[in-house]
Amino acid sequence: MKFNTYIKTVEEIVADNYEFIIPVYQRPYVWDDEEIKKLLGDILNTFNANFENSNYFVGNTYVIKASNKIRENQYELIDGQQRFTTFWLIANAFQLLDIKTEMIDYLEITYPNKTKDIRFDFDIRIEVANYLKGLMDNSSYLKFSDVSEKEFLKFISKGVETIKHFITSEIKEDQRANFGNYIYKNVRFVFNVAPKNTDLNALFTALGTSGIQLQQSDILKARLLEKVSKNSRIKYSKIWEACEDMSNYFEKNVADVFNIERANIKSENFKFYDTTFFSTNENSSSSESNHQSKTISEIIKNEVVEIKTDTAITENTSKCRSIISFNILLIHTYRIFNLQKKRKNFEHAIDPKTLLSTIKIDTFSNTEETESFFELLWKVRYAFDKYIVKWRIEEDDDTDEKLLLTDITTSRSRCTSSTYDKNYFSRTNSPYSASQMLQSVLYFTGGFTQQYWLTPFLYYLLENESLNNEQILSELEKIDNLMLPGDKKEISLELVNSEKRNGKVDLNALNILNETLGTSFNHYWFYKLEYLLWKNWDKNDNRVKHFRIISKNSVEHVFPQNHEFGNKLTNTESDWLNSFGNLGLLSVGENSSYNNQDVRKKKVDFDNKQTYDSLKLSKIYSSQDINRWGIENIKKHQDEMITTLQKHYTTSE
Repeated sequence: MKFNTYIKTVEEIVADNYEFIIPVYQRPYVWDDEEIKKLLGDILNTFNANFENSNYFVGNTYVIKASNKIRENQYELIDGQQRFTTFWLIANAFQLLDIKTEMIDYLEITYPNKTKDIRFDFDIRIEVANYLKGLMDNSSYLKFSDVSEKEFLKFISKGVETIKHFITSEIKEDQRANFGNYIYKNVRFVFNVAPKNTDLNALFTALGTSGIQLQQSDILKARLLEKVSKNSRIKYSKIWEACEDMSNYFEKNVADVFNIERANIKSENFKFYDTTFFSTNENSSSSESNHQSKTISEIIKNEVVEIKTDTAITENTSKCRSIISFNILLIHTYRIFNLQKKRKNFEHAIDPKTLLSTIKIDTFSNTEETESFFELLWKVRYAFDKYIVKWRIEEDDDTDEKLLLTDITTSRSRCTSSTYDKNYFSRTNSPYSASQMLQSVLYFTGGFTQQYWLTPFLYYLLENESLNNEQILSELEKIDNLMLPGDKKEISLELVNSEKRNGKVDLNALNILNETLGTSFNHYWFYKLEYLLWKNWDKNDNRVKHFRIISKNSVEHVFPQNHEFGNKLTNTESDWLNSFGNLGLLSVGENSSYNNQDVRKKKVDFDNKQTYDSLKLSKIYSSQDINRWGIENIKKHQDEMITTLQKHYTTSE
């Protein structure tokens, strides 16, 4: 029994009038901002590179002909629901934004009697189908007032807002329709149709336990190892292995990979590769057999290097999730490497899918240079874990991860009653800080895939010794100040220069905040203000103690767009309803809880919450004139927020 495999574009799915049934065994839609923005960012990179000729593949999907099909082209989605649904939400976002693109055709199927329906049907969860239908005419917010409480809907509602904002903030207006048409014609699915009598349980097991595919980083490692001296390949292979696991902290990776002498080692000894502490045991026959370097052809044959781990030293149970992948860390390291070598002409785009074409092997002219790249990778990974936020649980009873910094704590095991034998390292969450908050701003506004700010920040950390927290925050603020909304590729390279970092911010950039853009305002300005307001807020305020900058993508109108009593803001000179002074940034769930209530009701709901939804909104709802919120109040708040930004930029110079 064989699968039939086809390459299908969205256009071909529409032309064939495919309908997808979500069976009962499928989990709900769970893609969050990160997954959606990563997908859109990857597609946009390909579109910008050569949108007429390049294709974007979204990987394997598995379907089977519907068992109780009514029409010929009905398929049950075995694997791929998250991606197919995301592309439906993308099509819906184009429709809601009134962008004329062929992608909108993906929303519906046409029955033989010429009637239409959404492209998805559900064996259960009729509520989801109704919500998707409501999105078609923008009425879901009326039918489902609090989607944050509904497991099957909350990620869908967030996804729509994420996609709408990505389109309006990351794509030039005259290219938005072309981008939609590119997705329609150039995004390709590997469409695997299972035979009629397939054992779905066996198929799920095979999909869930299949081996990890060869990664671009594996191929790059093999190519680089071919350029180092044979006697050093074990050492550099192990350096790479210590850096590549981004789900553990660096010191644990090193402990797992190297035979380290733990009696005298301290946390600062991990800063660079030192044979005093990190032995490769290259003369050991067991080490030689386990760490023999491999050629590309051997790796492709799945002859994977095995690493012996001393389980006695894997005591660090701290869990974390990196904000970037290993491919992205490699590209940032490569950018720093070329900047240190003062090479002006090198590939500076950041795209994890183009790792092999970005890090050019010919760049490494000799053995010494290649080995220095491995050693720089070690230093970058150490600095990354020491100074960059990671996703972690803040408290034992937390259910959501937060972006946190950590400190390394050291303990010693007792060998005898009077002596200690080994050092052990663990991670504890650092006290909440301005650096932590600002990195959250940079992460949520810097492009989930690229995080361009990391290049100048890591470069600065590597080039300067004995930094205190005030110095680090100062340089991070300078980087953020100059990485205003727009193309960050070039400016991120220029900001490695201290003279450039100390340059003045063009305050004309703030003129955008006097426009009436409504939901099209770049979210960066809201995030930036949350940071500045928090930095100067009274930390004894109980409601600010647990305030965190989190992912938010829904613009709230304080004076509502559709007032429950039909009230309106009227002014012939300007659309104050959609001005920056009448807006705040919330999560979809927070926004839906306010809905179209009168401002006085919103204030009551806002004040009853244990922590602030938004510090900018707190400034509004604490206003003495909030019960008469109107144009003069909006203008006053807008001026105050712009002044806050101006003061920050002028005092940071």
